[in-house]
Amino acid sequence: MSEPAIVKEYSNDEITVLWKPQQCIHSGICLRGLPQVFDLKRKPWVDIKGASSEEIVKLVKDCPSKALSIKGVKFKEVDNSSTEVNLIPHGPLIIRGGATVKDRKDETVHHETVSFCRCGRSGKYPYCDGTHAQKKI
Repeated sequence: MSEPAIVKEYSNDEITVLWKPQQCIHSGICLRGLPQVFDLKRKPWVDIKGASSEEIVKLVKDCPSKALSIKGVKFKEVDNSSTEVNLIPHGPLIIRGGATVKDRKDETVHHETVSFCRCGRSGKYPYCDGTHAQKKI
C-alpha cells in the first residue's frame, strides 16, 4: 500500500501555496526564481511574505513537476506552438510547450510539460522523480 500524499500549505492574506514533496523533482526553479521566498536553509523553507502574491503565482505556474500549486487555482497550459527545452544542472531535462513521448510499446503519451531523468535512477524512468536530489551522481 502506498503512503498517503503529503501536502504542505503556506499562506498569506491573498494566496495559499501548496507543496507536494513526493511529487517534487528538485529542479531548483523555485530556489533560483524567488530565493527570498524559497530557501532550503530556512525552516520552514517557504516564506510566503518574501515576495508579492503575483510574483509567487507566476513562479509556481512554471513548476515543471507541478509539486507547487496555488490552492483553488488551476493553471491552463498556454499553447504557443513552440517547444522550449531546459537543461537543469545536475537535474532533469524539461520540455515545455508540448511533446509527444513514445515508449517501447510505441504508445503515444501527450504532455504539456515533460521532465526527463538524466541520471538513470528515477523510479518513474524515463520521467524524473527527483531521485537525483537524494543520490548525488
